[in-house]
Amino acid sequence: MFRLISGFACCLLILFSAAAAFAFAPDDEELGAMLRKAYGPLSSWEAEASFPDYPGVAVHIWYARGKWRQEWRANGLKSSGVGVGGTVLASCVGQAFPLSPLFAWMPPDTLQTWHDWGVDNATRTFGFCGDVPCFMYGADPEDMTLPAVWLNNETMAPLLVRYEAGGGQASIAFSDFRTLGGYDVPQKVIYTAPGAEPLVMAVKWLAVNRAGDASLYDPKALARTLSPETCGAMPEPFDRLGNEFRFPVVR
Repeated sequence: MFRLISGFACCLLILFSAAAAFAFAPDDEELGAMLRKAYGPLSSWEAEASFPDYPGVAVHIWYARGKWRQEWRANGLKSSGVGVGGTVLASCVGQAFPLSPLFAWMPPDTLQTWHDWGVDNATRTFGFCGDVPCFMYGADPEDMTLPAVWLNNETMAPLLVRYEAGGGQASIAFSDFRTLGGYDVPQKVIYTAPGAEPLVMAVKWLAVNRAGDASLYDPKALARTLSPETCGAMPEPFDRLGNEFRFPVVR
């Protein structure tokens, strides 16, 4: 009888804990306010990404509320492109110009964009992401099959974005944060495509809120800066990203 009561009490405790976690998890209005407070003023950023598994290749990135510019460099060559969201507007190479997993880190209209990517706001709870207390939005902690976003409880920095891509779940993990201009920014990004090996990016952040010049993202302005002598095909992981990385599709 004691074991029966103890088991029943344990079940009640688990159910109560789950209900309590849900009750205290922020709803959309509260979460939106928290994100705006933490990152709302972040209008643009500039960074350089390298790839530990592909020495000698780097990409300079400018980003301003969905618009982006990338300049890849390797072996004295440069390959540039501009776009918005998941669309390439212009580039200097004929091959598919890759997008960057960093574009999914803090998109414009963040909360609505996550919903558009399939993240269900009906499921939200607290847990641990590694050793970091985090807020899990879109799927239960043990469910690795649904789109979800994991956020640092204190800073609201995204730690993981998971979404449907290529018939499976793609994920982008952000870690090794530092503070720049009052914002927590990730220095390590790991993109994992369905059925593929993870691709690791090391990110050196250069500036925040200083990359808003419209000419940076203008396709015509890009064309005026290109030179056939320096613009050429890039080594890996240029093609790998172009083939594997799929920007989350808006539903």
